[in-house]
Amino acid sequence: MQEREAKVNVFAILSAGFLTVMLVWTIYHVRILHAGMKFKPKRSYEVNGELPKFSLIVPVKDEKEVIGRCLNALLDLDYPKEKIEIMVVDGASKDGTCKVCREFEAKNPGIIRVLGETTAHGKPAALNYALAQTTGEIVGVFDADSVPEKAALRKVVSYFQDKSVSAVQGSTTPLNVEQNMLTRVVSMEDKAWFQGLLGGRERLGLFVPLTGSCQFIRADVLKELGGWEESALAEDVELSLKLTEKRHLVKYAPDIVCGQESAGTMRGLITQRTRWYRGYMEASIKYGSLMKAPSLKVLDAELSLAGPFVMLVCLLSYFNWAFTAAFSINTELFPISAVLVVGLTSLTLLSLGLSLVFTVKPVKIKNILWVPFIFVYWFIQMGIAARAFFLIVFRRRKVWSKTAKDGFMTPTSIPGSISN
Repeated sequence: MQEREAKVNVFAILSAGFLTVMLVWTIYHVRILHAGMKFKPKRSYEVNGELPKFSLIVPVKDEKEVIGRCLNALLDLDYPKEKIEIMVVDGASKDGTCKVCREFEAKNPGIIRVLGETTAHGKPAALNYALAQTTGEIVGVFDADSVPEKAALRKVVSYFQDKSVSAVQGSTTPLNVEQNMLTRVVSMEDKAWFQGLLGGRERLGLFVPLTGSCQFIRADVLKELGGWEESALAEDVELSLKLTEKRHLVKYAPDIVCGQESAGTMRGLITQRTRWYRGYMEASIKYGSLMKAPSLKVLDAELSLAGPFVMLVCLLSYFNWAFTAAFSINTELFPISAVLVVGLTSLTLLSLGLSLVFTVKPVKIKNILWVPFIFVYWFIQMGIAARAFFLIVFRRRKVWSKTAKDGFMTPTSIPGSISN
């Protein structure tokens, strides 16, 4: 009996620790989400003085299905053409992407330039390759599936009227919401990220990370920082941390909207999130030295990057709950903290599932399938975080894997100002 009590006490301590981490994390982010819900900036887009030149970089690799749509949208931007250079960096594509890009270059001389890599080394290397040849005052980055709104660049300029602003992150909206169940859930997650967490962080003056696309940085600042870290899997986050370290101001601009595809297959999601989560974890460790000069923004940066670690803690809490149940025959020995960890998580997931049941139109009985799907999705996310963690622990080779895009686009998902 004493041996069983000792085992349960160990599990009880672990449960209490897991519960504490998750409650602190949740309470902290509830405050940010609440601030984000109230973040509705009103600003003037009037520009004083001459318009700056933009260098828009689009790294591509096997993007034949979407690159034409992206380049058409960039050419349709409401901005003087002589003030734009579009630099497409082709990473040795094998599907005809380069041919499509060359055709656009031939039809738009002086605006579109195609830079070919003989060997692809990942997105950050492609960005640096283009950066060395830019002539614009502001560098913008778009992914191959991006479809920015027509007024995007004029809005960006209004933010850079403030000389203290070094970088601006726009908001992305999913183009393929209605493709399948997965894209609906990922789209809901993206909405919470941009409208809730990024909006809240901007409103509270906290850490604003760049997200890889629809991002804009002053060219002189970017070159001073040495561009993007080519060994990073989350080069956008590492650049954000460099900017934070050097006290540069990054602004989140929810009114600068860009359409983009969400991962449409489970395989694509796992590939994408493994890279993201490993990149976040490695950046968190690498830039832990920022805490030597702690500030509210630096602390928030570390908490922001700790998300995958918290997912790992949540997964461990489930295992701990299972072991606790297995070793605790006497219910008096079953720690309430173990029940709370699973109970609170399950309640949150159930709420999300039910919200989808009644918001997906038309409402049908089969919509109840959203509830188990949300639970499966969360367990997959926790599993991906664990996979990313073990890739770091066992020092597996880092590979910058792209997420496949198929060009699916839901008309109702496109912001009204985006040209088709």
